[in-house]
Amino acid sequence: MSHPLLDELRRGIDEALATHDVDAAVAAIRPHARAMAAEEGAEFRQLIARLPDEAWHDDAIIASAMGASYRAAGSPQGSSAIGYFHAAENALAGADPTGSDHSRDPERVAVLLGRAAALRAVGRLDAASGYVDEAYALDRAGVVLPVAVRVELGARGALERGMIELHRGSIDAATRLLSHAHGLAAHNLTRAEQIECLGGLALLDYVQSDFENVTRHIAEARALATDTTLWESGYAAAALVAAVLMAIDRHDLVQAAELEPEMLAAARPGDLEPFAYAVAGYRRLAERRFPEALDFLQRSRQGFRTWVPRGLGSAIEEVMRAGILVHLNQSDEAWAILRKLEPFEHHVVCPARVIGQLRFSHGDLKGAAEALVDCEKLGDDHSPRTLIEVRLLRAAIEFERGDFAISDSMMDCALATMARTGTRAPLRTIQPGTLGGLTARALSRPQSAEVSRILGRIAQATQGVDRLVEPLSHRELLVLAEVQKGSTVGGIAAALYISPNTVKTHLRRLYRKLGVTTRSDAIRKATSLGLGR
Repeated sequence: MSHPLLDELRRGIDEALATHDVDAAVAAIRPHARAMAAEEGAEFRQLIARLPDEAWHDDAIIASAMGASYRAAGSPQGSSAIGYFHAAENALAGADPTGSDHSRDPERVAVLLGRAAALRAVGRLDAASGYVDEAYALDRAGVVLPVAVRVELGARGALERGMIELHRGSIDAATRLLSHAHGLAAHNLTRAEQIECLGGLALLDYVQSDFENVTRHIAEARALATDTTLWESGYAAAALVAAVLMAIDRHDLVQAAELEPEMLAAARPGDLEPFAYAVAGYRRLAERRFPEALDFLQRSRQGFRTWVPRGLGSAIEEVMRAGILVHLNQSDEAWAILRKLEPFEHHVVCPARVIGQLRFSHGDLKGAAEALVDCEKLGDDHSPRTLIEVRLLRAAIEFERGDFAISDSMMDCALATMARTGTRAPLRTIQPGTLGGLTARALSRPQSAEVSRILGRIAQATQGVDRLVEPLSHRELLVLAEVQKGSTVGGIAAALYISPNTVKTHLRRLYRKLGVTTRSDAIRKATSLGLGR
């Protein structure tokens, strides 16, 4: 369906061109150029193509709108947008070489912030930030900007800088900036920009596990997009990414699968494209389709390779890939990734928890606990979403150590947050055997109705994990006894006078018969069955 305003503009241009009044045609387009370019990109470009080149090539507003039109739904990927903004800058420089004509400041704001958005769309965050700074510099001492221009600069500048800070992982700054932009949105941002702002806020809400606000912001964004193509464009990509992430964390994988095609289509091309691939990988990780997950993460990694800096999304992809490799028992590869990563603000990306999982899976309870020290020091300043996983892992560590007071406390804290938010994703980070043991203890304590429901579902899912698959041989029982002592492969080989390779063979058979994949789960399972020491 064609946009009503676009039809009106076509009629106005037809009338103006019929009388050869090209200036009138340009004047009719200019006030609506930015909004129309975002909502009807291809049609807007066709509309401008009807004008003589000389009528608009030196018009900064229309040239910058042409550049912005490449963020609309169905627009091709490429460098055309940057070229139009370059032309718009040249037009301003040619018309006012000294920059002393402050009547042109509204045009400068439009061009600078539009170019920043175009650069952000291709991952050039530092360059985009430079253009935002240049726009803010227009509001300088000795220059009195019109109030309308100053407020628009505040709204659009905060939106652009907020999205850049979100990509950089500066959560507090992004929240402050996007909240400011949202407060000024009604009269200063186009509908497309408002949708993008709401999507950015939804992603920040997701980081805080505030799923109620995620839902509200997505609903507002979707309502704004009604009867337009904006929900299919890059402006809606952040909201769709947040929607898929929330569905995965709530373990509503059917809804996540339904939303994923929309998300991927909206994100291409744009700054959310590589992140959307990582989210697609995350869904497959939740479904334990590890090879497919790694394929999507590879596409994500390729997308981030040209980013300067690579930022939050790239780190999320790497942590996710390391987590999959832990599941696949490819510990060396996982460690090679994790040792290079640093935590982001509030540990919104938290390599330490994956390092803890890696060490826990190898029975290194002390090393697993040490990996979480910085996370626990942050306390409530830690990202709520990843803090659930930290607390669950700590509960598992202390359960294996036999310190049930700490284990029970950590488990209850994690369950309370899961009950409040609806997230279930952290449960996937704990091996079924250990999770079953934690659940059995939690069911013996007073719990809220919602926590009891969660525990009931976990108990059902982990039922039977303590059954022995096949009787252990005498040699396997000897190996198990050494495992329970904490002996290394070399230590077991020396104690039993066998080669390390033979030890590994016995361990594989032992794990298979116990129905576990890790040393810690083997010890717990054997204890529950009364095996070994």
